[in-house]
Amino acid sequence: MNKILILLLLLFSHIYAHQLRENYLKINYNAKTQELNLNLEVETRPFELVHEKLLDDSQNSIISFKELRNHQAYFFSYIQKHFLLLKSNIPLSLEGATLTFHRYKSQTYLTIEKKFTHIQLDDLVLRYSIFFEIEANHILLLHLDDTRGDYVLSNKEREYMFSSFHMTQLQRVIIFVKTGFFHILDGIDHLLFILMILLPSVVKGVRASRMEVLKIITTFTVAHSLTLFLSAAGILRVNVTFIESSIALSIFIVSLLNYFGDYKHVNKKIVFLFGLLHGFGFANVLEIAGLEDTLSFAVALFGFNFGVELGQLLVIALYLPLLYTVSIFKYKTISIKFIALASAFISSYWFLQRVGLV
Repeated sequence: MNKILILLLLLFSHIYAHQLRENYLKINYNAKTQELNLNLEVETRPFELVHEKLLDDSQNSIISFKELRNHQAYFFSYIQKHFLLLKSNIPLSLEGATLTFHRYKSQTYLTIEKKFTHIQLDDLVLRYSIFFEIEANHILLLHLDDTRGDYVLSNKEREYMFSSFHMTQLQRVIIFVKTGFFHILDGIDHLLFILMILLPSVVKGVRASRMEVLKIITTFTVAHSLTLFLSAAGILRVNVTFIESSIALSIFIVSLLNYFGDYKHVNKKIVFLFGLLHGFGFANVLEIAGLEDTLSFAVALFGFNFGVELGQLLVIALYLPLLYTVSIFKYKTISIKFIALASAFISSYWFLQRVGLV
């Protein structure tokens, strides 16, 4: 039993928790003029992780905008090899594109902008593999104006065939359900928080506290759904570094409450408070989608949140047998303290990492 718990916690500790691993492609197409405007935003973080010594000209362990600009030819060359926009199976050249660097939240992006003429959408295919050899779970969020829709390219799905047909709202909701589902599974910090708020159920036994589990999860769902909407809609903006570090801190606090046995404090109020923080952590995908049409935004928001809840239910279904096993274990108290303490150490490391101390 303890070996299983150790393996699970080692898995948590070796994964970067809910870091942004997303590039963004926005395309506007004018069917009358057959003009296509491309806007590709590529994270520079993976380049910095792999080639820090190459990029850090001043050797001060800080990659500045000036240093990024000094090496933009290298970035651009790499992107051209892994971003192939084909017209009738012939690559469209990105040469002559406008290159700029900008900060979005806590990330620095290289933005590539270019206009193409004499384009028929049905002739276009995108073959994409940026960063897949560096981070297998990196994705591209593709937004093709406000009527044709959205798509996600990943390591397992690297090709997108453009179409002049407009996307239906049903197709949009299916895409965002899938996006939300896999987004929660990639958010290791959120999954660890769910484990911590469910851990008190072990005290009474999982069977005896089913209603309490339902209330806790419902409270968490309502809270993060509220801030997901407020943030994605642009009504409430919060600094991403503050949010990400606060999420790690919320896990640390609940872990300590579990370790010291103050289960009564892991109640609906504290879950709602911390759930608000976690909602901001989900919102990045919808913020960047650029959906100006109200109906499309509402459909995307519903689909994404529904996908998040499906993923959350799957995780809970996997957690409950583990918690039930702990509840009948001879050394239940020791096991609870071990899980809580390990969670506290992991979340404290994430906190220090996110505030820039490690």
